Amino acid sequence: MPGRSFFYRMDRLMDYEPVLKKIRPSEEEVKKTQEIAKKIISKLNKLGYEAVLVGSRARGTFLANSRDMDIFFFFPQNLPREKLEKEGISVAKKVLRGHRVKVHYAEHPYAKTVIKGITVELVPCYKVKDKIISAVDRTPLHNEFLLHNLRPMHRDEVLLLKQFLRNIDAYGAEHRVHGFSGYLCELLILYYDTFDNLVKNAAEWKHKTVIDIKGHCKNPEKFKEPLVVIDPVDPDRNVAAAVSRKVLSRFIQTCRDFLKKPGPDFFFKKKEVNVKKEASGRNLVGIVFKYPKETVEEIVWAQLEKLARILKDGMERKGFEVLGSSYWTDEKSKCAVILDLNTTELGAWEKHRGPEVWDRENCERFIEKNAKYFFRKSRVYAWRKRDCTKAEECLKKIIESEELPSRLSKNAKKAKVKKGLNIPREALQEYFRWYG
Repeated sequence: MPGRSFFYRMDRLMDYEPVLKKIRPSEEEVKKTQEIAKKIISKLNKLGYEAVLVGSRARGTFLANSRDMDIFFFFPQNLPREKLEKEGISVAKKVLRGHRVKVHYAEHPYAKTVIKGITVELVPCYKVKDKIISAVDRTPLHNEFLLHNLRPMHRDEVLLLKQFLRNIDAYGAEHRVHGFSGYLCELLILYYDTFDNLVKNAAEWKHKTVIDIKGHCKNPEKFKEPLVVIDPVDPDRNVAAAVSRKVLSRFIQTCRDFLKKPGPDFFFKKKEVNVKKEASGRNLVGIVFKYPKETVEEIVWAQLEKLARILKDGMERKGFEVLGSSYWTDEKSKCAVILDLNTTELGAWEKHRGPEVWDRENCERFIEKNAKYFFRKSRVYAWRKRDCTKAEECLKKIIESEELPSRLSKNAKKAKVKKGLNIPREALQEYFRWYG
């Protein structure tokens, strides 16, 4: 593990204290966390369940004004999954009685509520040591590993990294972001020891950078991602797998920019967008539809990503060049998908590519179906009339004919097609901030 000078704070790239004062949780926040966790864990213990506070709340690495708290409670490994799910939710509802509880689904169900402004997730899992039965079983192991290895002096370093990432929309592994999870942030600081050291190294990261804190992965080449951070509790898992190449590239370049001229703007000044100016001269089309109520936000973001891909592919099949695409929701009432096109109208005819003349059977079959055929070198082509030429019309046809993601399908089929500045401003801001 990279070493650190005892006097490392004297060589800081900048004075981080003004930044830390804004992002460190207050004593009141820490106290509130402890009180809520203690009360819930006590109730679980009385019912005969071992429970533990996990995540950044347990390790003191949560940013000020964060609203999430995770408490896991354990079941024996020999309990069938069906019983764990049923009993787990039943116990969670009993413990959270008096609060409005929602059941959410990841690999298996968990309960969610809000207590004193904090979103509390109560998650049933198996008590495991080595063998992972369910994906959520890793979380308590992650917690245990970091509690034993992260030092108090690392907390500020983690907070700096999280805020640095948040400012460039790169913090969070969920579908909305495709960025760095909190656990990944902690592992990177554990490995590089300080925020400064991480930034200096990240600015030089090459394709296929491998970080293996415990040195227990025998074959890191099996991972396909450009950044590989081996999970200390599971050598077959890349903690950085969720980080998209686009977000990783953004982070690396921001590290390079920060090294040139460090300053607080890298933590608090989000990239400004003049939507009207950015939209000028662009051929923007999109769809806007109602948010699917009673659907978990993470599922909506995942399905919006899939929907955007379906619309992009469909428009390209119809002959449009898609320069960029984006998806957005306010998680309350509206969803949107944006496509940035080279043009909003095509010619009436398109060139249809056929086989080469040497393939006699398929060539003759193609000619039988296409009277307006011709050859370019050895390949046969035909002119074919388009079924639609205007972007809005084509987008409607795709929505009507394609199988859309299940949770969005009903509302998306009724979507309104919008152009330019008629697309929701917030959606345009998100697109232009990083251009698809």
